[in-house]
Amino acid sequence: MLIYIRQMQSKIKPQPGANPLAVILGWLLFGALLLLGLFLGLVFLLVGWILLLPVMWRKRRQLKQMWQFSKATRQAQQQARRQAQNAYQQRQNRQDDSVIEGEYEVKRDDSQS
Repeated sequence: MLIYIRQMQSKIKPQPGANPLAVILGWLLFGALLLLGLFLGLVFLLVGWILLLPVMWRKRRQLKQMWQFSKATRQAQQQARRQAQNAYQQRQNRQDDSVIEGEYEVKRDDSQS
C-alpha cells in the first residue's frame, strides 16, 4: 500500500523541469472541472426535486382515492350486514307470527266408505 501511495505522489508532483505556468494552469483546469461537476450535480438534483413534486402529488391523490374507496367499501359492508340482520330478524318475527296455535281434528270423508 505504501508503494502505491508513493507512486501516486510521484505522479501528482510536478516534474522538476516543468513549466510553472503549465502547472498552475493544470491545477486551475482541474479545479474548474471539479466546480463544473459540482454545479451540474446540483442542477440535476434540483431538476430531480422539481420533477418529483408532480409524481408525489399523483401518488398522494391515488392513495387518497384508495382510502376513500376502502372507506366506502367498509361502509357498504356494514350497511349490507345491518340489512341482513334486519332481514333475518324480520323473518324470525314473521315465522313467529305465522304459527297458528290450537287444536285440530281430522274429518272423515263419508263418500269413500
